[in-house]
Amino acid sequence: MASRKNSGSEPTSVLGNVVAFIAVAVVAGVVAAGLLIPPAAAAGAAANASIGWFKSLPSDMESGPVSQSSTVVAKDGTEIAKFFAQNREPVPLKEISPNMQKALLSIEDRDFYDHGGVDPWGIVRAIGNNLLRPSNRQGASTITQQYVNNLIIDQQVRNGEQASTIGADKGVVDKIKEMKLAISMEQEKSKDEILEGYLNVVLFGGSNYGVEAASQYFWGIHASELSIAQSATLAGMVQSPNYYNPEVNPEASTQRRSIVLDTMVQTGAITRQQAEQAAKEPMNLDIHHTSSGCTAAKSAPYFCDYVENQVMQSDTYGATPEERLATLQRGGLTIRTTLDPKAQKAAETQVNATQPKDNNPDNVSTALISLEPGNGHVVSMAQNTNYSGAEGDSNTTYNFNVDSNVGGAGGFQVGSTFKPFTLAEWINSGKGVKASIDARRLNYPADYQWKASCLPNGYKIEPGTDGNGLSFQNATEGYNKVMDVDYGIYNSINSALYAMAADLDLCAIGNITKALGIHDGKTGDPVDTTVLSALLGGSADISPMTMARAFSAFANDGVMCEPRAITDVRDARGKTYEVPADKCQQVIKKEVAQGVNHVLEQVLVKGSAYQRGIGLPNASAAKTGTTDNSTQTWMLGYTKGLATASWVGNYQYGSRSLNGLNIGGKSGGSGTDWVDGATYAGGQWQKYMQEVAPSYSTKPFSEPPASVLSTKK
Repeated sequence: MASRKNSGSEPTSVLGNVVAFIAVAVVAGVVAAGLLIPPAAAAGAAANASIGWFKSLPSDMESGPVSQSSTVVAKDGTEIAKFFAQNREPVPLKEISPNMQKALLSIEDRDFYDHGGVDPWGIVRAIGNNLLRPSNRQGASTITQQYVNNLIIDQQVRNGEQASTIGADKGVVDKIKEMKLAISMEQEKSKDEILEGYLNVVLFGGSNYGVEAASQYFWGIHASELSIAQSATLAGMVQSPNYYNPEVNPEASTQRRSIVLDTMVQTGAITRQQAEQAAKEPMNLDIHHTSSGCTAAKSAPYFCDYVENQVMQSDTYGATPEERLATLQRGGLTIRTTLDPKAQKAAETQVNATQPKDNNPDNVSTALISLEPGNGHVVSMAQNTNYSGAEGDSNTTYNFNVDSNVGGAGGFQVGSTFKPFTLAEWINSGKGVKASIDARRLNYPADYQWKASCLPNGYKIEPGTDGNGLSFQNATEGYNKVMDVDYGIYNSINSALYAMAADLDLCAIGNITKALGIHDGKTGDPVDTTVLSALLGGSADISPMTMARAFSAFANDGVMCEPRAITDVRDARGKTYEVPADKCQQVIKKEVAQGVNHVLEQVLVKGSAYQRGIGLPNASAAKTGTTDNSTQTWMLGYTKGLATASWVGNYQYGSRSLNGLNIGGKSGGSGTDWVDGATYAGGQWQKYMQEVAPSYSTKPFSEPPASVLSTKK
């Protein structure tokens, strides 16, 4: 096959040439008989044993699809990334420069439009040349034969098989098989179709397959724009794609180009004057490197990684990881996703404004993810790192927004963003958000019996690490007092949270969190709410995606939708692949969600994030979260149309405080400047939502029933 030839083979012996001559002469005779004998005579000749054997060979040759790159696109169709083992962009023949067509035919198959798939005179010509000039051997394969070889190899690779000798170093029998398949192809396809297919499949050095990919790689132009000189360069590469590669061997490539130009003159494709002018032209390479996969994504590389993981974990694309990878890299898929490019740009801007990835001396991590509550579609996904496995403080392939089983970091402690789940159970149990609670206690004795119906004794004892029971502090002094439930939540008072829990069943709180899909992002286990530290988000690592999904249920009147990133997958032939549909269900009562919304609206008005409002007082809600010593900070907030988790914390240094670190050119410290959820996580949430939320529903939340707003306890 021309595209796989070695650039220099050892001279064969005289005896070997004689044997080759005899063998190929037989082939030439058989082929000539099959091609040139008139139909009536051919019928009689069919009795000949050789012809009969020849015609018994396989004649079916599927012409595609050849391996094609798969493309991941945003919901508006813009490209996110390509996946390929062979960089190929098929184009119709009319979009390939006539210069390129003439150059290829001149050097590879000047009689292409006259023969029937095999050129017997070309075989004789090649034999004569190879006998007389063994150091400068010629092949005799037509374009059709070369196309057959490329298709065979491509199919075998796509099927995970090792390429057979018919596609590599062919013996006489293999050569005859190749000829038979070429003749069959000529009976099924027009000459233009064969030429188009060949120009889209042949290798042009490196991983560039097909003339469009090669044109883009070497000069950054379309195949339709190729000049005579550029066309001659590419046509010359077909014989030995890597040896005649102008990027790595410019001298050999230039010499080969001259040979092609001379041949074009001989065949009448161009004039001598055109050839001389083209031969003087410099290569003027303008290399456009094309990388495969998410590392090449200019935007949303971690969302791309999430999509790739979904494909690689689905049996829809193959029974084994190897088959799925082959489908992704060679199947020509168009994978349409839910990503909103405008929202993604805003997300990336904000996470890097909080802490630039290229100027991050203290390695502070940021992330943000948005979902549509009504359908679970992932709108944006960003973090302040480079998607790369190479060494570097700002490089990582771990996705901060998702669980570890889909390529993520596995989550972080969520602090007080866990408190709304206790509030949800408070409402679910029939209590009112205006009920008064005694939040003066900062300690519960070791023998205090916390109700826990799922435990053997029906209660939980919390002796504490020192045996003195549960002790804690509020973030700000002066809040250990009697207060209403809603006041305690929107101001994020720890003593209020535990006062509520003391009146509830810890296991019932756990049922709420399970219903809302809350789980440890590293282990996949549900969060054990009988561990009292869990109620303050301190016992498990939870991913931003999981938290955003849970809060989206509040925005959606208790209906929670599973996150969805892929909406449609089909290949170049129009074959569709089954993708999960929107999956939504009522997980908490409508009035429970309404009550939570009513309370969390106040967080942005007069609560812990009063300075982070987005101008939608009755249509936006949020909750801040800060772990001990300001290690991880969060802002979870939403409108009817958008639920967003914003996180600023430590990925590499999990127990390190953010206080005093350089964040966005500023340093947090003690006193009023300490870092909490409203500081940086709240800031990036606010700016992002101000820009993006108006593009989605901002209808006011529905009011909860009077029973939810009551003082009932």
